[in-house]
Amino acid sequence: MQLAGITIKSPFVAAPLAGVSSPPFRLLAARAGAGLVYTEMVSALALLRRQPQTVRMARVLPEERPVALQLFGQDPEDMARAARLVAAMPVDLVDVNMGCPARKVRRQGAGSALLDEPARAAEMLAAVVENCPQPVTVKLRLGYQRDTLEEVLPGLIAAGAKAVCLHARTVVQGFGGQADWSAIARLKSWCPVPVIGNGDVRSARDALAMLETTGCDAVMIGRAAMGDPWIFSRANDLLAGRAPAGVSLAMRRAALWEHAELARQLNGEGGAVHFLRQFMMWYAKGLPGATEFRRSAGPVRELGELLRLAGEFFDRLEQAA
Repeated sequence: MQLAGITIKSPFVAAPLAGVSSPPFRLLAARAGAGLVYTEMVSALALLRRQPQTVRMARVLPEERPVALQLFGQDPEDMARAARLVAAMPVDLVDVNMGCPARKVRRQGAGSALLDEPARAAEMLAAVVENCPQPVTVKLRLGYQRDTLEEVLPGLIAAGAKAVCLHARTVVQGFGGQADWSAIARLKSWCPVPVIGNGDVRSARDALAMLETTGCDAVMIGRAAMGDPWIFSRANDLLAGRAPAGVSLAMRRAALWEHAELARQLNGEGGAVHFLRQFMMWYAKGLPGATEFRRSAGPVRELGELLRLAGEFFDRLEQAA
């Protein structure tokens, strides 16, 4: 299928998750069937300053493409200059974040703060569009306290947005309450560019339900994919009318090991420990003995010891199976 001028193999895409959407996470999601993966939210100013952590966040592996790099910022000139850097990167889309509800981002005048100023939001998007050859998309929320999409989006589309991802909550809601899927359907009814739905997709069946009930062009899956990249394959199975395939212990174990090795290669042992400590718990979620495993691994700061504990955990489960 076509989305914003690029070909994707599936309508189910992996969200930009702060502290999570690293290259290993994105690669495993892509292999499991995500049609498109997003980087973490990248600060335009930090990218211009070549801050090491931001440069690492912007790295892309060839095998994970197609990939969207998500930019955020408060100044159109900074966004324009950052877009020129991104233009030379191996990314397929550039997404502008206008939905982040975090106070530290809003205080800068970035993220969801742009929804309060439609003219400035359009100027920001135009600055990116004019300075990179990749298609530019936007991710946003309904508005600060109410649905203001019809006030904000026309200017963004006129500025060159090729697709819109809507997290169907207001800024005030944060991540609480319930996402308003009917708002995605309303947006789809009049928006002239493709619409990606986001919010409260907790399972593969939710992903299919959003696609079918809202008419959106694609569905973005976020937290439900943490430790479960196979949610994309299950969603694709359901879409094709197949029974979703199960996830074996061997698959979980192999994914954890691969995630750890990719993190080590990209970020060194210290970086691998940081990622592994969170992801090993997600890969173990719901399995017998996961609580005890989490307790024993919690204080560990060495990669080899973490892998040893993880190996013993999966050994016990396989022996009991």
